[in-house]
Amino acid sequence: MVASSLLCCGYSGAQTTVPTHCTAAERTFITAKMQKVHTSKVGITYSSTGKVLSICINPQGPTITQMTYRYGAPGNVEFDQSASTVSKMAIFTRSTTPHTGENIISFNQGSFHYYVSDALGQGSGVSLVVFGNGKKITDLFSGTDEGTDFYSLRDEFDFDAIKSPVLVRKAPVDDLK
Repeated sequence: MVASSLLCCGYSGAQTTVPTHCTAAERTFITAKMQKVHTSKVGITYSSTGKVLSICINPQGPTITQMTYRYGAPGNVEFDQSASTVSKMAIFTRSTTPHTGENIISFNQGSFHYYVSDALGQGSGVSLVVFGNGKKITDLFSGTDEGTDFYSLRDEFDFDAIKSPVLVRKAPVDDLK
């Protein structure tokens, strides 16, 4: 699929140690080292998956004309999905508490719904939640250390003002809580 030579160290100029699946001809919008989320009576713990989630966009300009989701071990993309004018990805911004919010990028692949959430405000981190036939089947989180656990261009784009032929504003259809 994608050769291991595509793996680099994030968008040029970024102070990050987070690997990305974006190519040199793309700009890294989001990249994150993903961890499994384990919830118990004791609390929430995380364990490494050894996988990276990357959202890649066109290299320049305020208009997003290309967006691609890639997931897999560094240097080995296991799954990718590109937005097009026929098959658009959805974007949505919402408040989650008085001091936090999230930008959500979502798309469908058959009966599976993928949601990539980038925390805003006092929140920090990137989440990946996947639903299959209405049931949550994947719940992953990057960790909260920007530059080590994840990297994001969230401050460069206003989700409410993004212009794009490959994106549509649409709220999640599944309960992401």
